[in-house]
Amino acid sequence: MKNKLAGFIIFIFITLLSFCTYHFFQSPKAVATFQSYSSPSHKIDKTLVELSKSEDLATKKEAEKNIARITLTAIDYEKWQEFIDYIDVKVYTENVLPLPSQQLIVALNLSKDLAVVVVFEAVSDEYIFHNKIEGIVPVDKIEFLSNPSHPYKMMVVYQTLDESVGAFFLEKYLEVYLYDNNEFINAWKRSLYYEETYKETWIDPNAREDLWNRVVEETVIDFIQDDPLKINTFTTIEKYTTYSLEYPNIEKFTLIHSDSYQNAYYWKDAFHTFILGEIPKEVFLSDVALLEDMEASKEVLFGIRNENYKVVTSKGEVLYLPKSKFYLMFQSLLEK
Repeated sequence: MKNKLAGFIIFIFITLLSFCTYHFFQSPKAVATFQSYSSPSHKIDKTLVELSKSEDLATKKEAEKNIARITLTAIDYEKWQEFIDYIDVKVYTENVLPLPSQQLIVALNLSKDLAVVVVFEAVSDEYIFHNKIEGIVPVDKIEFLSNPSHPYKMMVVYQTLDESVGAFFLEKYLEVYLYDNNEFINAWKRSLYYEETYKETWIDPNAREDLWNRVVEETVIDFIQDDPLKINTFTTIEKYTTYSLEYPNIEKFTLIHSDSYQNAYYWKDAFHTFILGEIPKEVFLSDVALLEDMEASKEVLFGIRNENYKVVTSKGEVLYLPKSKFYLMFQSLLEK
């Protein structure tokens, strides 16, 4: 009887193990991992990466095209293969993962408003797909930032969204990405340059038909390699106007308003981002960090006033608190 019971239990165990194993290897992530390690079309040879750094332009371009082709296959972007000749490729090697060897970072600018950054890990003489960052716009460059809190670097991805034709605005900004909990998190974002031209009647139908506005925001950023890692920013905002029945030249605009403000951020592990300051749970309901004074932004030039503080809790919850009620608590953090 005991032998039959033991046999039955073993049978059930093997059946469940087989079932779980089958479904694990049928999962998209498992299939992608298997393909990355087994299929030559998903691997980038280190020799190819070296060729992409060649001073010979033809050799460099051909190597970059091959890297782009393999990268598109590795991330299942096959539909972009037919546009391979038009895809801008940027190749870097740096340590952005908690691994001893450097990784390969490939940025592909697919169109005027779409890009992807792909990270490959080094395995022997090849690079194998590890992770990707999607939903970004064309990449100008990637810089790498050391953070004393981590043994590997952050990626600072500089991007440009150019909608100057049709929508009449242009924005350059950076996003700081950190590998955490098996993914690259967007730890911080800041606009570097924003310019928009618009007709006043697009906002106020009762305004003069010939009134045009031009809004410009520009931010200078300084990364301070300290412990904790710090960022100083200085921002200027300007508004110009002119009168014209047609789309006006920049030279015709006259400055009517300008302002500036500066901030000092520092990295805080508990919040996984750069903050302006923090309030402990003994003072607030929980530990919170100040992210922004929402009133200090270009939106005021559009007549939009957001009189709130943007804060985040240690659980990652973003809150907007009215300045009228929390001024005394948070304003001192901005004045340090």
